[in-house]
Amino acid sequence: MRSMMSERREENMYRVVLVDDEELELTGIQRLVPWKELHMEVKAACPDGFSALQYLEENEVDVLVSDIRMPIMSGLELASKAQRLHPNLKILFISGYEDFQYAKQALSMKASGYVLKPINDDELLGALQSVRSTLDGENRQQQREHSIQQSMVYLKNELLERCLEGTPDRDAVIELMAQFRLGVQVGSLRAAIIEIEEKDWRTESQHSEAAQAELLVALTSLCSRNGLEMYCRQSSRRLAVVMEESHDTAMLERMMEELSASHNATLTIGLGQAVEELERLHLSYEEATKALSMKMFQGKGKIIAYSTTKEEARESVLNIETTVDALFAAMTQYELVRIVDCMEDLFQQVKNIKNPSAVRNYSFFVISRLDGYLNSLNESLFSITGQNGFALDKLFEFETIDDIHSWLRRKIFELSEQLHNKRQRKNVKLIGQIQNYIDQRLGESISLKEVAQAFSFSPNYLGHLFKEETGELFSDYLMRKRMELAKRLLADTGKKVYEVADRVGSGTLAHFGKQFKDYTGMTPGEYRKHL
Repeated sequence: MRSMMSERREENMYRVVLVDDEELELTGIQRLVPWKELHMEVKAACPDGFSALQYLEENEVDVLVSDIRMPIMSGLELASKAQRLHPNLKILFISGYEDFQYAKQALSMKASGYVLKPINDDELLGALQSVRSTLDGENRQQQREHSIQQSMVYLKNELLERCLEGTPDRDAVIELMAQFRLGVQVGSLRAAIIEIEEKDWRTESQHSEAAQAELLVALTSLCSRNGLEMYCRQSSRRLAVVMEESHDTAMLERMMEELSASHNATLTIGLGQAVEELERLHLSYEEATKALSMKMFQGKGKIIAYSTTKEEARESVLNIETTVDALFAAMTQYELVRIVDCMEDLFQQVKNIKNPSAVRNYSFFVISRLDGYLNSLNESLFSITGQNGFALDKLFEFETIDDIHSWLRRKIFELSEQLHNKRQRKNVKLIGQIQNYIDQRLGESISLKEVAQAFSFSPNYLGHLFKEETGELFSDYLMRKRMELAKRLLADTGKKVYEVADRVGSGTLAHFGKQFKDYTGMTPGEYRKHL
């Protein structure tokens, strides 16, 4: 209903249904009332109560203007049924009978107005203006309530986030949470971080922003239905949740299963240890963060509970993230020696992993990160290596980190070379297009800025790229091509020197003479004599 009200406010038009068994009266009201000025629109003009009721059953309506006395179904009967369908419907009765009983019944139904026939235009207009004022007021109230609700959501999110992070003003935050009834502690508490996983990179598709937003809404709805009212959004894919003593991991498992069934989404949950006071909740939150980071070794789609024995491994995780970023940068820049160094560093940090399952999970983590990195470059493992380019089934054959080290290093080398070759081919084609563009305009006054604009690059970048690919500065290339053209033109003795100067874009004859001598060591005249 809220979205419908928002749409109505944007349109600023209220929807009206007219009902009268007298055709002239019905047509007259529809045509003579300045509906647009009232910010109203007649959606239906019905000759009887039955057709009006049918329309009301199928459509949203704001105002019902109805004759009271009609055959078979009176206006009062229609209004009674209509109010059950639309509790906020405003009703304006019209009647040719000055009957107190009708007026009394109309008032008991909380009708917004009662206009007698023959209709006085000013009286009807005044009644409709009163209805509109009431609707406007209700809409403003709804907007205020919605704003308050949104503010409370933001407040709850902010307060809970600050409480979890253990800010210096945590005591004041906890007091505010209690004041606004944002969470009442029952027994011990523990923090959980729920992360919506991206779809498996091997499917060559990821969740769009809209899909991620929908998943997060579904996740918060799941939390509320399961009594997890203390939660705050941390990102488009992550929710921090406070669990009370009555909440157990079985409930989290059910939530994971339900979201998987309804949205084909996978959750990974990091779970901190229980604490007895709200003041210590930030410690549980820190543990949940550490537990979630261990999905590199534990795998996705699981509940990973914090354990002090995993502290040393978690420190490796932080270093691994940095090393992986450096590895990908080296791969992109085709720095093979640096790739070797990064790989050695990377696998030295996890040398103590002996569990085959952890080795595979670690491998999947690195490859998933690799695909995400390539996506940021508008590339993908599918487009570069093909669906079977990484032969992931082979991962299940590995039992040690040395095996995965050797295999992955070879694959990174292959991928780096393919990226390098692809970039070279792409740049060669681009430089060829730029050179052709220049060659066709040698007689014009062209500049690096103009060419960069034509190819949608910055002048600095294009100048750097041109020098990197050709080994020649843009200005040197332009001069060389112009002087080579000048030499060919000077070979035609029928052409005047000033004509050649004009053809190569040198401007004045004196300027051309200087350029030509600087380039060849001879004046244009001397050059002709040596032909």
